[in-house]
Amino acid sequence: MPLILEPMQESDMEASVDIMWEAFRDSIMGIMYPQGFTKAAREHTLQTSLKAWRKDPEKYRKNKVIDTDLPDDDRYNKIVGTAWWKFYPKPRTDAEIEKEDEESKQDGLPPDIDVSMIEGFGAALQHAKKVHVAGKPHIVLHILTTHPNHHRRGVGAMHLEWGFEQANKLGLPVWLEASPIGRPLYARMGFDTVGWLPFDFTRFKNGKDLPHALMLRQPERTKGVNSSVEDSITVA
Repeated sequence: MPLILEPMQESDMEASVDIMWEAFRDSIMGIMYPQGFTKAAREHTLQTSLKAWRKDPEKYRKNKVIDTDLPDDDRYNKIVGTAWWKFYPKPRTDAEIEKEDEESKQDGLPPDIDVSMIEGFGAALQHAKKVHVAGKPHIVLHILTTHPNHHRRGVGAMHLEWGFEQANKLGLPVWLEASPIGRPLYARMGFDTVGWLPFDFTRFKNGKDLPHALMLRQPERTKGVNSSVEDSITVA
C-alpha cells in the first residue's frame, strides 16, 4: 500500500482532529477529556486550530500521509497520520513570547476539558520550553499522530524526515515532548532526551502514569549554516 506525504489542506482538518483523538484517547486525551471528545470540544479544537493556521501559515505547517490504496469513501479521506509543526526561525523576546501566549488564550479552553489538568500541563510545558529553548530559533513538532490501524508502517518516520529536511536547511534544532509510545521512535530518529516533564497525570480522572520526555534533535551541520543557533540551545 503506497504511502505519500503531502501538505495538509483546510479540508483535511476534520480528519486530522479525529485521528488525533483515536491516537490519544487511551492516553493523554482520555485524561484531558474525561467525558470523551464531545462534539462541542471537537468543534472548538477544529475552529481554533484553523484560525491560528490561517493567521500565520508560515509558522504553522501541517502535513498528512495518505494511503492511496484506501477506498475513496474512507472515513478519513485516505489520511493515516498527520503532523502539526511550529516554525520559529528567528529569536523571540520575552515580550513576544508572552504576547503569543496571551493570543493563544483568547478563544478560551474547549468545552468539557479538565481545566485543572490542562492548565497544569500547559504550565509545565511552558516552563520546560523556557529552560531549554526559550526565545531561541527552533522548530516544534507540536502534534504527531498515526491512526492506530496504521501503526508500524513508517508513517511517523515519514513526517520526521520531512521535518529534519527543513531543520537542516534552516540550521534549526527540533523540539518535542514525547509520550511513552512515541519516545522510542524519536530516539531512533536522532532525538536526545534532555529532561522529563515534571507533571503527574495520575492525579486526574482516567489518570495513568505517562512520563513525557523532553527531546531535542540538533540539525546536521550543513555548509553555510551558522552553528551558533545549535550551540545556544540548552541541553541538561
